[in-house]
Amino acid sequence: MRPLVLCLSIGILGLVGLPTLGHTDPFRFSVLMRVAEESNEDHAWRTAIEHAHTNEATFIVVNGLKRSGERCSEALYQQRIDMFKQATVPVILSMAATDWAYCRDRQNRPASLVWLNLLREKFASDFSTQGSSALNLKYQSAMPAYRSYAENTRWVYDRILFATLHVAANNNQYIEAAGRNSEFEDRQVANREWIRRLAEVAMREHRAAIVIFCDGDPLPAPWLRGQEKDGYKVIRKQLRELADKSGLWILLVQGSSVETPKTTPEIVWANRLGYLTLPTGVSTLAADLNATSPFTVVTEGP
Repeated sequence: MRPLVLCLSIGILGLVGLPTLGHTDPFRFSVLMRVAEESNEDHAWRTAIEHAHTNEATFIVVNGLKRSGERCSEALYQQRIDMFKQATVPVILSMAATDWAYCRDRQNRPASLVWLNLLREKFASDFSTQGSSALNLKYQSAMPAYRSYAENTRWVYDRILFATLHVAANNNQYIEAAGRNSEFEDRQVANREWIRRLAEVAMREHRAAIVIFCDGDPLPAPWLRGQEKDGYKVIRKQLRELADKSGLWILLVQGSSVETPKTTPEIVWANRLGYLTLPTGVSTLAADLNATSPFTVVTEGP
């Protein structure tokens, strides 16, 4: 099993003004956002992968292995993963809330952490040796203090640093009940460090951009009910500070906490911080570091 993905942030580095983006060949990459929510899951997955291939995607990021109503099953996860292994381009999984947050045990008791840990084991194991191995995937779990967080990954293509970030689309799995938020708090610390690490690596390696994929929608700001706490506040604040203080362009390409219409999504920019909210299905983006806008949505899912 592997975690799922869906938040994307992109940053163009430069401490003073904008850097020269250099000469690089344009390429495309695709994001499969919660394809399992379709009525015929297996057919929808195969159609989405074929669509990404047709659009000449260099790699595919998958967000959401299963829909919330599907029973948590190791066999189901393996079936989906085996399907991805047949792809002719690298496939990277990004963790989604539907993969683990609603799982229950055989007595119908909440068992989210059991499945989260199982998925993390899968993230760090053999799936990454398939097509994604060509991207030389790096894991946050390689850092001694964050050995559990194999779902946060990074890789490089051309002059761009890509990464996944585990931000769940259910208010980041924040639980109102007192004393039950240790998972949320620990993951928040790990995510904060991972974003800091991405900026450090991109600066050191003179990358032109950073792209981060996640499941939730920290930007622009979540709509909350009553006194519900904003589970995205810390991540959103860090991204804004990063864009303001470092000179990075930051683009968050994300899933949504609510159903999103199947229209062609648009990147929304506020100074150097932008976000792209993807609908269910497959979306393809073009990267061209020589263009005025280095990232463009070129197609929507079927």
